[in-house]
Amino acid sequence: ALLVGVTALALAAGGRAGPAAPCSREEARDLPGEAVELTAGEGLWSAWLAYPPVAEEVVTVLWRAEGSVPPKLTLTGADAQGRRLAVQFGPSPVLPQLRGGGLQWPRPGREWGTRLAFPHPGCWLVEAEAGERHGSLLLWVRRA
Repeated sequence: ALLVGVTALALAAGGRAGPAAPCSREEARDLPGEAVELTAGEGLWSAWLAYPPVAEEVVTVLWRAEGSVPPKLTLTGADAQGRRLAVQFGPSPVLPQLRGGGLQWPRPGREWGTRLAFPHPGCWLVEAEAGERHGSLLLWVRRA
């Protein structure tokens, strides 16, 4: 199963300016439109249709895992104060004919769609596992 855990690393006030150094390590790769790709690990990617995420706003995220992976994706997470990631939709497998939702995303593998809402701004760690694929993302969630 693909497992994505989300944990707040810091509960910063989170303005529109960039995050503190520990959250700035993710390199986003532009995709067509306003989407960006973040590599979670070898053979494990996410496409964020709005990036960086904004606290209390729903963001659509597609996940792809390369290779032979189980068809189930599981999302879990909580911050240091027990506040949990809100999963508004999914995770749901994406049918091959609908992959990318019209997004030109040149990555192979099984795909899942999710809609996520982070309850507060700050630095979040997202960990992902798909079969033998493992990875993590540090994300800065901006204030609304």
